[in-house]
Amino acid sequence: ETAVANMTDMFVLLQLPNAGDDLQAIKKGVMEIADLVVINKADLDARAATRAEAQITSSLRILSQHGNPERSPGRPKNASAPLGGSELGERGGEHVAAHHNDTQWHPKVVQISALLGQGVDGFWAAVTQYRQLQTANGRLAARREKQALAWMWERIDAGLKQSFRQHPQVRHLLPQLQADVAAGRIAASTAARNLLSAQSGQALSAIE
Repeated sequence: ETAVANMTDMFVLLQLPNAGDDLQAIKKGVMEIADLVVINKADLDARAATRAEAQITSSLRILSQHGNPERSPGRPKNASAPLGGSELGERGGEHVAAHHNDTQWHPKVVQISALLGQGVDGFWAAVTQYRQLQTANGRLAARREKQALAWMWERIDAGLKQSFRQHPQVRHLLPQLQADVAAGRIAASTAARNLLSAQSGQALSAIE
């Protein structure tokens, strides 16, 4: 679930009104990186949707204080009214998790019904606000730069790993060394040094 955050400008997490304990999502790290949480199908159970919104908003406030260091703590705006309305920040179905610095984005929770089209305008308004703010404060450009570098190193790591595994000496030694490590006959670090030495042709002392 979290890998997509490294490929997008904005990470939107979809939840259902009765999806269960949101702490499960927090444990997975999903809630911590969400820029916007959307509770879909809010029309099916308005009370459950409002309850989920309150729970998630509370969780986001806690995470803003102790989780993601880029998100500082703040005070929530007024709680949302039932689904409906039009203005961002006053619109029903939206609860601002933390609002401390106007130049910094704080994750929001919105209720929508995609089937009925309710809350969709508010959702898009939040997306637009996010893009405008992140562009103005430079975080969008910084995020893309970070992603580009991460992709570069990911491809380097993948290429090096593939080249390593295809090396004749490594292919010859790998099965036995894997078996030795699994059986506890040699340490994993020793096996790794032996394989790196075989791939590079260096003496073990040079690897150490």
